[in-house]
Amino acid sequence: MTIEPVTELGGGGASWLPRARVVPLTAPPSSYTAAVERYLTGAGIAKSSARIYRISLTTWGWMLAGEPAPTGPARRGAKPPVFPVTAIDDPALPEALAELAATRADEMDADTVHRELSIARRAIGWW
Repeated sequence: MTIEPVTELGGGGASWLPRARVVPLTAPPSSYTAAVERYLTGAGIAKSSARIYRISLTTWGWMLAGEPAPTGPARRGAKPPVFPVTAIDDPALPEALAELAATRADEMDADTVHRELSIARRAIGWW
């Protein structure tokens, strides 16, 4: 922090006020994988929940990339696919998520699909 003189209007003298340095925000993540990691480390998610969030966001990433998501035990250690995070700004995303959720609902129970949609919604909002 630096202290710079500021002249008061009509006062004729100078007051010394602290002036904070402006620090630019960090650049947005370039890939979905980087966005997932930034979200999991920066959104204040408990470590115990981060594992579940990572699995869910990885699954959604594979579905958004148009690829089959890993299943069974392979799902736990899977990495998200690499694609630009700007894909979440696509105006067609809500419709695509709705279609994917409908397909997912045929494969999983409703509670799991609801939980995964909730995680995806929070992450997208945070990004």
